[in-house]
Amino acid sequence: MKNIFIGILIVIVVFLIIDFIYTEKNTCIVAGNTGWVQREAKCGIIKNQFDIDINLFGRYW
Repeated sequence: MKNIFIGILIVIVVFLIIDFIYTEKNTCIVAGNTGWVQREAKCGIIKNQFDIDINLFGRYW
């Protein structure tokens, strides 16, 4: 059971590293707090593919 958790943790860490590198090249338009103002932000795989807003470290994952 311990090996399963270690494997899952390794997969998550590797995914975050790959997604962090992916966000360096990709940007998208994100609505501001009021909804009227739009700005360009770095976007990762989760934002581009699933349109889920996870704003962490100044990036949309």
